[in-house]
Amino acid sequence: MKRAVTSLVIVVAFISVAGASEIAAHFDRPVKVDVVPLPRDELNPDAKPKITCSRYPTFTVKEVDLGEVGAEKLALLAADAPCERAGERERVIEDDTAGYVMGVSGGFVFFRAADGWNGGLPFVVYDAATGERLLNDSLEGDGFAAITSGKGKLTLDFRRVYTASCSLYMESAACAKAIGDDTGLQPKQLPDCAAAYKAEMKRSPENAEAIEKLPSVIVYPVELAYAAGDMARKPMGEATACLTPS
Repeated sequence: MKRAVTSLVIVVAFISVAGASEIAAHFDRPVKVDVVPLPRDELNPDAKPKITCSRYPTFTVKEVDLGEVGAEKLALLAADAPCERAGERERVIEDDTAGYVMGVSGGFVFFRAADGWNGGLPFVVYDAATGERLLNDSLEGDGFAAITSGKGKLTLDFRRVYTASCSLYMESAACAKAIGDDTGLQPKQLPDCAAAYKAEMKRSPENAEAIEKLPSVIVYPVELAYAAGDMARKPMGEATACLTPS
């Protein structure tokens, strides 16, 4: 049974924090951020449970964080809705990829995974008005090079982390074609995967035969454009890299 909690709401002003992640650089600044502390868990004394409500002109993004891996709840609600653990008329985001709030650009809400995968940070983008999931991808690092949003349109520039369905090391020509068909990368743009695979086989020689068959992870700069339900990715330049799954 959940305990009823009466908590102090802390209004967070726009304070510049030294060392803050660059992830916020291209996102909209909230009108206000409310933080509601929750009771400490005796079994997890180092955690600082809280509710964070980031308010924008027409909506609010809520994150209930109990200090575990991934938020307990992520939700979209009205701009003036109370910052409570269980709210009325909220759109709860139930998505395996959405672990924490990432940021907002226009009417687009970004959520990131609780953990990285294959050297990248998976993320999803939702429509703030409808609660609809619009797109998902994975980026290198923790931020975008650029974000441009307008009415129903979104453009993202970032280094994409793409996991192929084949090994570029073992099936060079066939895998290069499959990756090209899926990403738009030309054969000359693809990285040499030999170093990545050989390093992994050296680290675990007893698994060398299995390692050379692992699907290749390609990191490359991309422009992702979304408009009216359609999405297109365009490779930008030849600064690509190859990783093995992790």
